[in-house]
Amino acid sequence: MRDTSAGAGRRRLRRGVVLHGLAAVIFGLLAWRGLGALGVGARALGVPMLIAGAAGTVGALVILWAVLRHRSAAYQRAARIGMAVAAVATAAVGIALAPAGWERGFVISVNVLTGGLLAAFAALAGERRTID
Repeated sequence: MRDTSAGAGRRRLRRGVVLHGLAAVIFGLLAWRGLGALGVGARALGVPMLIAGAAGTVGALVILWAVLRHRSAAYQRAARIGMAVAAVATAAVGIALAPAGWERGFVISVNVLTGGLLAAFAALAGERRTID
């Protein structure tokens, strides 16, 4: 049986706010690290990290805003679609910018993994409606 009391709804809301806020911070740090990598000339890692970090931060903040303001699921869906598109762009840009030397495989794998993590977050983010 499901607890449908107001207390359960508040706990679910608080958990969603904390998790999406934490995701926004983590993706913000990823974007910051991407900017740092660009500063030292590591474009092959910096640009994809900046794309994934910015998209993850914006997506998490949009979902957080939608949850707090009780907006329609369309905002959350749009944020998830945007993050999924950015995940594909992260992998594609990472492959395109990978250097030709011995480190090419490493750079590609890091960027594809970063895009995959963003795609996983996009798939799992937002409030889910439960069937009682």
